[in-house]
Amino acid sequence: MMGKERDLDAAERALGTLPRKGENARTRREREAWELRLAALLRPIESVAPPPGMFARISERLAHTETCQTLGKTRRSARRWKGIAVVASLAMVGLSLALLAPRSAPEHEATRYVAIVTADEGGAPGMIVQFDTGTGIATIVPVIPDAPNGNVYQMWHVPAGSSKPVSIGLMPDKPGHMDVKIGLGDLFGISIEPPGGSPTGQPTDAGWHGEMMRIE
Repeated sequence: MMGKERDLDAAERALGTLPRKGENARTRREREAWELRLAALLRPIESVAPPPGMFARISERLAHTETCQTLGKTRRSARRWKGIAVVASLAMVGLSLALLAPRSAPEHEATRYVAIVTADEGGAPGMIVQFDTGTGIATIVPVIPDAPNGNVYQMWHVPAGSSKPVSIGLMPDKPGHMDVKIGLGDLFGISIEPPGGSPTGQPTDAGWHGEMMRIE
């Protein structure tokens, strides 16, 4: 695969429009690099149902103008344009992070870390954790739909070198700050819990994970 095509595939895996199954060490690094580039662009968006009959009308028109081979190319192109549209729709989260970012420390003293917490299956985004070393304050941005069946989402933090998750609270419904001591390589996770949180003090069903990395 040519470098340009490989880079585009990595971007699609970061957006979730291509599956991550079968990644090797190099393709995983390429996908993670795109996740870092897109970190400030993620925000929740509401799904919108297409108008009734839209897909039928599109299919009917394509049937008169496209061969099977061209149709296959069109579908692939549409999937990629969908990913680009998602990025455009998410761009406003950059403003949210800028407004939430603490400004008390001089810029030259601060380093930014970010963890993009995504679903283990499918790669859907769950939350973004941004950490400013100048202030020691983390910014949490939830990007996950409501928990199913009346349950709740609980956030977890595993410091680098540790194996025991520590609860950092239930998932908020909007971006906010959290006073958490964070370092490179720390792991963040999200689990589905009954109302009120984990009854055992440990994750019940943790299906989202992301590692804290430095923003270059």
